[in-house]
Amino acid sequence: MNHIQGIIFDFDGTLAELNLDFGEMARQVEALARAEGFGGLWPEGYLLEALKIVSAELGDGFHARAGRLIEAIEVEAAGRSRLFGFTRELLCNATNQGYELAVVTRNCGPAVRRLLPEVDDLPAFLPREKAPLPKPHPGQVLDACEVLGLEPMRAAMVGDHPTDMQAAKAAGCLAVGVTSGRVGGEELREAGAEVVLAHAGEVLGFLKGELEKK
Repeated sequence: MNHIQGIIFDFDGTLAELNLDFGEMARQVEALARAEGFGGLWPEGYLLEALKIVSAELGDGFHARAGRLIEAIEVEAAGRSRLFGFTRELLCNATNQGYELAVVTRNCGPAVRRLLPEVDDLPAFLPREKAPLPKPHPGQVLDACEVLGLEPMRAAMVGDHPTDMQAAKAAGCLAVGVTSGRVGGEELREAGAEVVLAHAGEVLGFLKGELEKK
């Protein structure tokens, strides 16, 4: 793995505590949709994808209102959360070691900036509003690789969720799972993780160890 030149990080559960109640968020968005006349079965799957389906029926106005509701919930949750203790040192050390860095997340930019204001100083930051096709679609990861000027095979995607691993594998990046969120190593491996670590603070040591094996 001595070919890795860039590291793409997920945010919630990877660089910061995961403090979002996704079930409650989905309930609030569905309640808004019902109030605006949606009478069908609620789509299965992740909320952002369900929102896209429902918005096709209710229109752009609903999509915008639901988007503001989701962002308000995310920003409020960020105010009750914190970065992991290793995060700032990890980003600093990775930069000093010559890695190109990116953060890609299904969360919104304002929520991430509330916890990590300097995120915009990284070579690439792609929150939800900059990602027409967010994870698990590979588009968000591929966009990060393009901004970093790297072929996907030269980047590691580090995340705590199956969507991170699915996006990494589909993009052609090294898929590095971390169990610092709510998902265990077995589920991450089933989603495509090639490596599973306890937390993202271990990634530089892992990459150094792999390089030293060569």
